[in-house]
Amino acid sequence: MASRTVAVAPVRTSSQSRVRWMAWVTLAITVATIVMGAVVRATHSGDGCGASWPACDGSLVLPGTGDRAMVIEFSHRMISGLSLIAVVVLAVMVFRTYVAGHPTRKAVLWSLGLLVLEALIGAAIVLYGWVAHDRSVARQISVPVHLVNTFLLTAVLTYTLWLIEGYAKPRWRAVPTRTRALLGLSFALLLVAATGATTSLADTLFAAETLAEGVRQDFNRESELIVQLRILHPIVAVSAGTLIAWFTWRHLDEIEARGHVWAARVLIAGIAVQAMLGFVHIALLTPLATGLLHLFIAQALWIALMWVALTLLSEPGRVTSEAGAGD
Repeated sequence: MASRTVAVAPVRTSSQSRVRWMAWVTLAITVATIVMGAVVRATHSGDGCGASWPACDGSLVLPGTGDRAMVIEFSHRMISGLSLIAVVVLAVMVFRTYVAGHPTRKAVLWSLGLLVLEALIGAAIVLYGWVAHDRSVARQISVPVHLVNTFLLTAVLTYTLWLIEGYAKPRWRAVPTRTRALLGLSFALLLVAATGATTSLADTLFAAETLAEGVRQDFNRESELIVQLRILHPIVAVSAGTLIAWFTWRHLDEIEARGHVWAARVLIAGIAVQAMLGFVHIALLTPLATGLLHLFIAQALWIALMWVALTLLSEPGRVTSEAGAGD
């Protein structure tokens, strides 16, 4: 399919390569921060720095200690801080590169806002003690909310990167049925993430010594509600994964014609790998290594879905500006 030229507000093109590089780095750091957060939860290290935030045990510098929980929690806070710095730097670069009215400016501000919200949720979790071995209802709610917010953050960062790469804004109202379908699939994947977070917390707090014991816990009416809800995650995940793979396969030719077939392939192949990994993770009694890989692939699938959605909702080809502006 031939590319179309879409006129938008002019950009300072000489800086775009640096902004593009920074956008990719920021997205990578954000995903690393999310995975590191799972390490904190799985190792019961959330109280490693005490009821202190953003400082660790009252200090911004890691005290000389061999305490594993403190080292893990401090490491998570450091990479979270690095993520915040990266988004701020990206925002400054975007505002220096793109003129007023360019959609990339608004997208990067949304990224910054969601990152601040992410930090506030994390702060509340620490300050209210919803960490380590805490089994409160508040923690059971905060964990999936925290993860869903990270997915929204990576979605907006992906959209920011899409615009920086030179592609057009999506036309949400051009094909309403397609827009609704993609919104539904996105919501389904967010539901997979939320149920996965709940399941991971249940596995951490109520670990089973054998697979048979874990199954008995799931169907025991005397088990905690969060344990009984574990069965929802594989059901939701398989259902959502099947729908997303089917939709992507149906539109594969169009996605390929628009030059983004890699995202579709990552999505379809990744769903199959993720399903197999999920069953292996359960069979091995949810070890940390497979859990982290499971979360990383989930983020990769989410980013790929966002890219596929933007591909199908936007004009094909890259955007060119009507006029340039110097640095």
